[in-house]
Amino acid sequence: MLIPGIAALMLALLERTARFQFRSSTLFRRFFTSDMIYLLTGFVAGGSLGAAYVATASQSVGQLGLSRVAAFNLPLWVTVPLALVAIDLGNYAAHLLLHRSSVLWEFHKVHHSSHQLDWLATFRSHLIEQTLRRLLAPVLLVLTGFPANAVALAGGIFIAWAVCNHSNLRLNLSFLEPVLITPRLHRLHHVPATENRNFGTIFTFWDRLRGVLVIAETGSECRFGVAGEIDTYPQGWFVQLIEPVRRIVRPRSLPARHLTQSVRQEAEAMTAVRAATRE
Repeated sequence: MLIPGIAALMLALLERTARFQFRSSTLFRRFFTSDMIYLLTGFVAGGSLGAAYVATASQSVGQLGLSRVAAFNLPLWVTVPLALVAIDLGNYAAHLLLHRSSVLWEFHKVHHSSHQLDWLATFRSHLIEQTLRRLLAPVLLVLTGFPANAVALAGGIFIAWAVCNHSNLRLNLSFLEPVLITPRLHRLHHVPATENRNFGTIFTFWDRLRGVLVIAETGSECRFGVAGEIDTYPQGWFVQLIEPVRRIVRPRSLPARHLTQSVRQEAEAMTAVRAATRE
């Protein structure tokens, strides 16, 4: 937790500087308390359980006689990058599933419901989403048996970069984008019109392979939130805990006007992206 903690502290301080802000915001913004609860339940408590799961599951798989990466005694400068790729691919698969399954999307809407992206918004995600990610994301690590220290370092780097990508900072990191997701690229994923683009957390490889990587600027006037429900999706922690379940048990059709609006927004956004790319 040391690496993510240091990263979060640094980003929170930078976000207080007008020079670096993507848009004006205060530290104790609306629903700050709700997102702090997500931080404590999802990251602090959930992270500890996730680490225990990876260690126990990896040990159990190792008893089956499969080859383990840890057995080769490779240096950290080799195992950490490989573990980071494995974690990112696992999270990408989980993220894609959250968007493709109508049931899981109801839970993932909680994360997309944030109106303000900053370091703390990183941790807003429903308990069901957190469970899915904790189970699915480290599958490759469990199957291949990476050493515990490499997993810990790679996990810390992954979370720290995720926090950076959600930050309320205007940073010129375009030189990294041939390989890495940056805040401006992930910001596009939180704009309703382009929510089905830029799924990656660390690397741009997976989005490039699928042809869904969009490289463009997002204006500070843009709005983040759930498509068609930006102003109506509930924001409090407890109501968000039960809202997805309520919608799944008692589904309501999204009004046609919202669907039409989303399609129009997508078309307008992609037109703007193509124009920016040509420039």
